[in-house]
Amino acid sequence: MDQPLVNIYVPTYESKPEHLTEALECILHQTEKRWTVLVHDDCSKKDVKAVVLPYLEDARIQFIRSPVRLGIGGNWNACLKYGDAPFVQYLFQDDLWDKEYLARAIGPLIRDERVGFVSMDHRYQYEGEVHNKHLYEELLRTRRKIVSEGKRGGKEFLHMWIKRELHPNLIGEPSYVLFRRALMDTVGRFAEDMPQFLDEEYSLRCLLHADVYFVMEESGSFRVHAAGASAQNEQSGAGIYDRLRCFERLIALLPASDLKKEAVAARNRALETMAKKFVARMKSGKKIPGGKGAGSLKSLVLRHPILSAQALFKAWMEKK
Repeated sequence: MDQPLVNIYVPTYESKPEHLTEALECILHQTEKRWTVLVHDDCSKKDVKAVVLPYLEDARIQFIRSPVRLGIGGNWNACLKYGDAPFVQYLFQDDLWDKEYLARAIGPLIRDERVGFVSMDHRYQYEGEVHNKHLYEELLRTRRKIVSEGKRGGKEFLHMWIKRELHPNLIGEPSYVLFRRALMDTVGRFAEDMPQFLDEEYSLRCLLHADVYFVMEESGSFRVHAAGASAQNEQSGAGIYDRLRCFERLIALLPASDLKKEAVAARNRALETMAKKFVARMKSGKKIPGGKGAGSLKSLVLRHPILSAQALFKAWMEKK
């Protein structure tokens, strides 16, 4: 077997057999063959190994089941313990790549050592009734309007993103981001206490250390359905404070500079945006997560009591 260029990680949890099968098949049909695959299951009740078993005849494919539930970030991080290929790629159990995906993604990393990660354009594939379809369509339009083919300096891109209040997720979901392993070793692991924006928070850290390359040719399909993590978080309200938490963690990493001042100002504007969403959810009768710990509403209000009170009051008055 050729020395692998890419370690592909497929983190699973209660996956639909047909979705996981399609994901594995799209890997097998890649034109770039120098890869290994680890399917890492997060202690599902379903028999995920039974779905993967026929594929284990290929020496490049491995299956591991965690004996305990790790959560989304924990599962992603557990994958990273296996493999030492120079490039790292996640493929979620729902998603699909076109056959040229890996070949297109690897090119910029091979050509330019300053590129630390590659963001690939993709489609959204809707299944069943999707209540937040408009959000994905808006994200796609905005991303394609702002982002163009080619390399962008990490801090230059970060500055632009901060001005936009880190909205929307311009780098994209991990199924469509190829990382240089050396960059991941520098940046560290995914935030395991963040339910929704852990991929965006990770991208922010990456931009502090490396340039990013955008490939704007569609190379895969991100599957959107009611059982997906994003849809579940939208219903439960999990992650409603995550964008603000991204700002908090980014500001803590930035040295005293104009960029840090810009981030603080954008954080304050984002707090107002979050307050509007909070009030809208409350008035519509949707669930408002309280919780404990660093990501709870209480902790955020205690850190910024005056700003939070002003933002909530303004949002409440606008909704009257």
